[in-house]
Amino acid sequence: MGFETFRVELRGGAATYAQAEETVRQHPHARPDHDSIASLGSAYYTLEDGIHVIEVEVAASPVRVSCRFTLCHPPSIDTAFMALVHELMARLGMEVKICDDIPPDHSQWFSGTQFSEFAEIVSSSIARRRAEWIANFGTVLLPAKTSEVYEKVILPRCTPVVG
Repeated sequence: MGFETFRVELRGGAATYAQAEETVRQHPHARPDHDSIASLGSAYYTLEDGIHVIEVEVAASPVRVSCRFTLCHPPSIDTAFMALVHELMARLGMEVKICDDIPPDHSQWFSGTQFSEFAEIVSSSIARRRAEWIANFGTVLLPAKTSEVYEKVILPRCTPVVG
């Protein structure tokens, strides 16, 4: 988990790695993420609709799908992100868990029938994390991948200016 992103992970169900990877790859806005550091047994994608960028990793053993977005996105990312997660849960028969600093009673796996409860917790978690991001980095909206946010927002604030 990075302090600049919000992430969830899906797992379980009967979907194979090939089925999960195909489901993500066939998404209308998916394209391979060639900037990601390759790791054996994983495939990386970005889902970009012109307004939002969601990063997705499909891992093989055990089969899981990780979805994240950067907190500097416009707030409309919340709806797009939740729609993607809900779609993947339904198509792959997977459960989902929030991979963030949340109260222990919210740190559980949610099934498709618990999606409303999950969505409420995610909504408040994103709002809290977004407020932290704004307090530290300002209100500039940037629909970007993690690497781009690091390069364009975080690194410039950490580099000393020689006068």
